[in-house]
Amino acid sequence: MITFAELAADIQTQVNIIDTYLKEHNLPQPSFDVDSPTELPIDPNVQRARLKLIEAGGALENLATGSADHLRWRCMTEKFDDMVLHFLVRFNIFDAVPRNEAISLAELSQKVGVPEHRLHRIMSLAYTRYLFCEPKPGFVAHTSNSALAIGDPLASAWVLHNVEEVIPWYACKFVETTKKWGDSRDPRHTGPNLDAKPGQEKLFYDIMEEDEGEWKGVYGRGFRLKRLFDTDQFFATGGSVKGTSLLTAFDWGKLGKASVVDMSGVTGHLSMTIAQAFPDLKFIVQEKAQPWLEEKFQEVLPDDLKGTDRVRIMGHDRYAEQPIKGADIYFISTLLHKEPEERGTTFIRRIAEAMDPKKSRLIVREIVMDAGDPPSEDATSNDTATHGVSQHQAGLGPTGSITRLNIGIDLQMLTLLNVFERTRAEWIAWFKEADPRFKLKSCVQPVGNFAAVMEWVLEE
Repeated sequence: MITFAELAADIQTQVNIIDTYLKEHNLPQPSFDVDSPTELPIDPNVQRARLKLIEAGGALENLATGSADHLRWRCMTEKFDDMVLHFLVRFNIFDAVPRNEAISLAELSQKVGVPEHRLHRIMSLAYTRYLFCEPKPGFVAHTSNSALAIGDPLASAWVLHNVEEVIPWYACKFVETTKKWGDSRDPRHTGPNLDAKPGQEKLFYDIMEEDEGEWKGVYGRGFRLKRLFDTDQFFATGGSVKGTSLLTAFDWGKLGKASVVDMSGVTGHLSMTIAQAFPDLKFIVQEKAQPWLEEKFQEVLPDDLKGTDRVRIMGHDRYAEQPIKGADIYFISTLLHKEPEERGTTFIRRIAEAMDPKKSRLIVREIVMDAGDPPSEDATSNDTATHGVSQHQAGLGPTGSITRLNIGIDLQMLTLLNVFERTRAEWIAWFKEADPRFKLKSCVQPVGNFAAVMEWVLEE
């Protein structure tokens, strides 16, 4: 069994690895100051140490808490963490506190229109999560964590979608949906439909589109769907989630001058990232034809790509025949995991029908629940999970932070859509069902990233 001393030694080892790298590269140390770096370098050794540090730190916290207090403390406090986030967003407290100076609680109370006594109690719990701090009694200041949300509607969207929709409508009703429908794969068998009459159940995206409300100063129907778009944008740019790992998980440079059909939709930000790194590639981003999505695409298109044909958007229904035949690369990122199995099979089949077996490849970036293989340059002969329980890439063992993140995503998909994240064998089975010619050529997961990049080819 692991001991306090062993955990502490492990923590010091990982801290030394990170500290040495930062000093050797003359990089600033992370801190809670507002101008602290928001993430550690993507160097694989640093990321490996970071993930082991998180895991060992979590184990140390659990042991220090003790089983006598674990459930008691958890159930008493963690439900209010989400309530506090909701409060901070709805009363605009992230923006009301000046970025670089403290503000008195009394002045903040007047500024946001919340009674001071109530505000003090909310802020007190926020401090325990390093959201804001109390530099001196009766004053509030930002930390690096809270400063990240200043003036960011995407961060607000992320909080509001989860605390106003996911938790009350879906997560809190999951026990009842399981009692009623068991292990259903029907996307309509979710919390909001518990009391619906047969045939009147609604799909998640229909529910998001039907209400009227305000988002970013615009009132109208479908405000939740537009907010969901910003939610996805926020989550997709997080350290362990953002798609820069695509640059190392697949060798784009070997393609030379090539065409890429990006069926991930939305704004095509991943295509833009790859296009900037590999100028010989041309991308077509396919998404359902909607004027507001095309406007978003133009908004986020980098200046160096504007006025060129290197990344362009095209209206397309992914379940219909793929109009672009024989492209060098067909590309999907974090889309298939949202698809009901039957519709997803149709989508994959449409791609196979368009592929040229002699040259086309399908690149899929998705969660692989039992993990992908590390890139050869990231591999290590001694990459065991913290505590040496079993051989796992860092962060991907049973108590790893990436494992926990991916389970959270899996449960989000389960409660909202009744779909699930897949293991490598399950991905292979699904693709073979769509077209038996599919062969998984590689499955690569850079250290520190939540998703693997799978390369599929057709074998005649």
